[in-house]
Amino acid sequence: MMAFLLPLAFAALLWWGSTGFVLALTRLPRRRFDAVAIAALVLGLVGTAAAAAMGDATGAVSAYAGFAIGLLVWGCHEALFLLGYVNGSRRDACPPGLSPVRRFFASAETVIHHEALIAAHALVLVAVSAGAANQVILHTFVLLWVMRLSAKLMIFFGAPNVSREFLPHHLEYLGTYFHPSRNAAASLCAVGFALAVTVGMGMSAYDAPGDVFHWTSRALLASLAGLALFEHVALVAPIPDSVLWSWAMKDGKNKTITNDMQPLPGDAS
Repeated sequence: MMAFLLPLAFAALLWWGSTGFVLALTRLPRRRFDAVAIAALVLGLVGTAAAAAMGDATGAVSAYAGFAIGLLVWGCHEALFLLGYVNGSRRDACPPGLSPVRRFFASAETVIHHEALIAAHALVLVAVSAGAANQVILHTFVLLWVMRLSAKLMIFFGAPNVSREFLPHHLEYLGTYFHPSRNAAASLCAVGFALAVTVGMGMSAYDAPGDVFHWTSRALLASLAGLALFEHVALVAPIPDSVLWSWAMKDGKNKTITNDMQPLPGDAS
């Protein structure tokens, strides 16, 4: 158990710091957005090149470096989304009175370009990592994507403790697609899924081959899955997770949706 502490501490610190850094970038003056977006694009390309260059690098340092670069590449996509450069074809509030099916497709339209870009980048990482011994960058990126999709679906179907504090001003319209009512079944399924992934990753790390690279990389991924599980639980339980990044959200508006709130304009009736 003690052997997990270093990978867990490294993953938690990097997850906390990188998330806060991206959130802080979205609070910058709008005139700086172009420079930040260009930097994100460049860093994303650098991370992709690193996935190809590090294919034969195996060792503890390579595992930690690959994990950090995977988070960096993911952070570039999150920055482009939160800055408003890569979102979707719909950029306005949810129309009122939509059926659940139409509401789902309307919601998907707000993020479709973002998801398509992530999918394309994942395919590129698969291509450049094919046959490589070190695929930590790819695995980190895909794990973050899968867990984020699970959380998004959880929010759409009605997580009882959704916070809007993470949305910058120019993306506040996305909050109208959050369903404020409780959907216990959807929340239970999403948390169960995240728990299953975390347990699976943990068992994979426990059963990893004796070499330090495989064990370290799997322990890092298991730690990241556990952090994603925490995010899922925070959508159900009244955990003030936004406090973790209050330093990055100086304009936070403390807008938390609970199942006791009235439906927002644009929410399905």
